[in-house]
Amino acid sequence: MRRTLPLLATVVMLAGLLSLGFWQVERLAWKEDLLARIEQRLSAESLVLASADDIASLRREAHDYHPAVMDATRSGASVFWFTQIENAPAGIAPADRVGYHVLTPVVLADGAHILLDEGFVPARLKDQIGGRQGKVQRLPVVIRWPDARNIFAAENDLENGLVYVRDAPQIGRHFGISLPPVIVESANVPAGAEAPWPRGAQTRISLSNRHLEYAFTWFALAAVLVFISGLWHMRGRRKRKD
Repeated sequence: MRRTLPLLATVVMLAGLLSLGFWQVERLAWKEDLLARIEQRLSAESLVLASADDIASLRREAHDYHPAVMDATRSGASVFWFTQIENAPAGIAPADRVGYHVLTPVVLADGAHILLDEGFVPARLKDQIGGRQGKVQRLPVVIRWPDARNIFAAENDLENGLVYVRDAPQIGRHFGISLPPVIVESANVPAGAEAPWPRGAQTRISLSNRHLEYAFTWFALAAVLVFISGLWHMRGRRKRKD
């Protein structure tokens, strides 16, 4: 009995470690398929967003990361999403890599609203970005469903125009309009280091993919467990023979 319990504990822990390892292998296959679909979708023919019906027809499983074009009018009010630049242009100073995305509600021709991420501005220039007004015509965008809030994200401070999670419906309620969960990110490519801010083409497509590393870790721990358990049992067997 004294040796049976450690053996059972080893079997249970080994099963758990192997399960975690195989789960990470499955996650690796899922992530690689997701990245391939994103790359394929980004090169698809652009949709046209011109009405509430166009927005209502969007589905996350089919249109997340899909390119589109739109004509719209800025509402004149924006909030700032605290983040860092994703696709940094050449020559940008290291201190300018932390800042904000300018989030502006825009209205389509039929009166429907949607949240437009106009791109990145360094923190030092944030206060120079006033209310964004005027029309955007044939603007290339990428359709996105933003990441959900996690336990580490601060609460949005809409009274001061700051957000840490791009919660479009919440932003819409703050401005007294109805905004769908889906947003659009400007795909305008900055024209050189002197391009005006905010700068578009900041869509994040470099998703974290460390599942192979995690799988190796779990399988390595399983191997260590088997090795240590084997040594322990071999030592006990020698003692009984002595």
